[in-house]
Amino acid sequence: MRGFHRGSFDPQTLVVLEAAFDEAWLTLKAIGNRTVRPDELARSLLRLAMEGERDPVRLHDGALKGLLPAAAWREAG
Repeated sequence: MRGFHRGSFDPQTLVVLEAAFDEAWLTLKAIGNRTVRPDELARSLLRLAMEGERDPVRLHDGALKGLLPAAAWREAG
């Protein structure tokens, strides 16, 4: 991915990122998303992680907030 080549994550962070991605992707599927692609979700998560975020809930919420209006996914849950 362009722009992320300078960062690296420890194994524990990679596990958190994977879990956050999986949960966010399930959320997108649950609301019938047809516009957000997996690579867009991954970039959104990675940006947050590069800023130091490690909480899986905040990663999930932050990634979705950056991609969709909050009402679209909050109301689906």
